[in-house]
Amino acid sequence: MNRKILLERCNVLRGKLLSKSIDASILFNIEGLGWEDLYYFSGFRGTSGALVVSRSECALITDGRYILQAKEQTPFKVVDRKDQDLVSVVKSLLADLSAKVVGFNAKTLPTCLYLKFEKPAFEMVDICDVFASCRRKKCTEEIELIKVAAQLAGRAFLKLLDNLNPGVKETEVAARLEYEMKMLGAEGGWGNADFIVASGIRSALPHGRPTSRVWQSGEWATLDFGARYAGYVSDITRNIIFGTPPSKAVEMHDLLCKAHVEAASRLKAGVMGREVDRVARKVLADGDMAKFFIHSLGHGIGLEVHEMPRLASNSTDVLEEGDVVTIEPGVYVEGYGGMRVEDDYLITKSGAERLTAEIPMELFVV
Repeated sequence: MNRKILLERCNVLRGKLLSKSIDASILFNIEGLGWEDLYYFSGFRGTSGALVVSRSECALITDGRYILQAKEQTPFKVVDRKDQDLVSVVKSLLADLSAKVVGFNAKTLPTCLYLKFEKPAFEMVDICDVFASCRRKKCTEEIELIKVAAQLAGRAFLKLLDNLNPGVKETEVAARLEYEMKMLGAEGGWGNADFIVASGIRSALPHGRPTSRVWQSGEWATLDFGARYAGYVSDITRNIIFGTPPSKAVEMHDLLCKAHVEAASRLKAGVMGREVDRVARKVLADGDMAKFFIHSLGHGIGLEVHEMPRLASNSTDVLEEGDVVTIEPGVYVEGYGGMRVEDDYLITKSGAERLTAEIPMELFVV
């Protein structure tokens, strides 16, 4: 990652800490838990480490397995903790900095690690919202990486279509899709979450993880998937049917596409997320399907599949230039099936750019 960008990010974080009278922040990656924040601010992608950001310096602490890697990936001072406990080294460094108030991410710091800070010489405060706000607006480099992730996922999906036949298991579909992504140059799928492959009446499950169920002729399946490239992800949903689709399924898909397109047309900086959600719900209500739309319309993406902002009926988030968000209206009818149509969009001053245009917005017939 560009070292200038990393330095700028830590300066932005410092400014936010100063505005909250916080002396320093700590970011942990414990065997992959919390890696996104640590990577975003330090550039380090090892599986164990901590970053201390104070008003005067930034230091990355890790162990012997990653010292060379850390020196290659981060512009900051690298500290080898040797045989010392990670928390002990962090506490010692914070003591040297005379830190009185220290921010951390309560969403990703394991309880077992937090308890090791028992009776510290400083106050610990949760600033997960600060880290999330820093990561929300994507810079040019991040946008390009998400675009590549979207392109790779789209191409993998289209290659998958050439190898689909009735009788395939949902797990086989998911495995083949991720394989195609890797062969095209992606790191893989999302990594920390399975793709959604829900066939037949299981498609009524919004988060139907792939099972050993056999996808039969005459059935459709909903596939929710994405590629990870250089840390960043895409998030796409399409629907595929074996054989001629029934008219009800076609009508359902057409209505979802209409809701999607009309909602996406409202995307631009300054618009509230709940307003975009409202547009999609109105289209579905006019088609007498609103009661089957049981989740929010969209969310931000980046290093994680779910980030700020939220596009939901109860969201107070206002879209900003540089946000990358999903639009994903879906309907789910118990005992019959469901569908969802999802794409990724870059928010601009005047509108939005569809980043997942690699795949047509259609019901794919195989």
